[in-house]
Amino acid sequence: MKKQNLFFAAVAALVFTSCEKTEIKEVEKIVYADQAGSLSLTFDARYGESEFELNKKYPYQLVNSGGTYDMEFEFSRLRYWVSNVKLIDKDNKEHAIADSYYLVEETNEIAVQHLVGGEKYPATKREEVIIKDIPSGEYKAIKFSIGVDQKYNDNIALTAGELGSLNGMGVSDGWMWFTSYKFLTLAGTIHWGDGTPTSKALSWETGSNELFDGAEKTVDLTSPLKIDAQNSGKVTFNVDVKELLSATDLPWVNNSISQSKKDLMIALRDTFLSKSLTFKEASSISVEAN
Repeated sequence: MKKQNLFFAAVAALVFTSCEKTEIKEVEKIVYADQAGSLSLTFDARYGESEFELNKKYPYQLVNSGGTYDMEFEFSRLRYWVSNVKLIDKDNKEHAIADSYYLVEETNEIAVQHLVGGEKYPATKREEVIIKDIPSGEYKAIKFSIGVDQKYNDNIALTAGELGSLNGMGVSDGWMWFTSYKFLTLAGTIHWGDGTPTSKALSWETGSNELFDGAEKTVDLTSPLKIDAQNSGKVTFNVDVKELLSATDLPWVNNSISQSKKDLMIALRDTFLSKSLTFKEASSISVEAN
């Protein structure tokens, strides 16, 4: 009898246990504010007050010692390297971003002549750069260079960030069969009805280790930018191609700028940094924890 009672007791305990409601609680993900965050850099290409577009004719009034001339510019390529990014915090400490080499570009399809199969670099538009693992902090300024520093410019086979002989500008825009990078390229066509011929190819390029010195730009932000795991940063620049055209007051004559024209390359670099590339706005954006 005792054995039977023990049996019924065990069965009752089993039934009672199986009828209990099992509750599973989701563990909330904890995000610490002092963890690293991300930063977005946007380079918004413009032509004066208009959006910059390829294969479109833009009016340009040239004023020089010879008089005033009405011209048109039509663009097929705008490309440049943004590199060596540094953030300056509120205590004036610089934080260098490792391997920060980014290709900003707007280009038509490009035939890659040095490749055997007739490969083509596709038409591409890239204005935004996302940088991750930014140390938590408040930043009041940003520094970066336009171009590639000597270590990598002297050996295009080295890779870092987006650099590399098989990537981006290395594929289709290396000097002299891949000996170094072009830092800035603007290409297209100049139209002018007052002469013969009525159009000329536009090919403006900068490069060389010597030009990298002096290629750094420092931008002070209007208010400190908070970056951490809960706040991402966003900085927007205007890139006015119309201002870049003022690098020379003889664009019809100087329609080609390259390594053989050092003074014009310096003028092109300086015009890009001081007049074409300007700060627009910056903000911190709250990031919801997943």
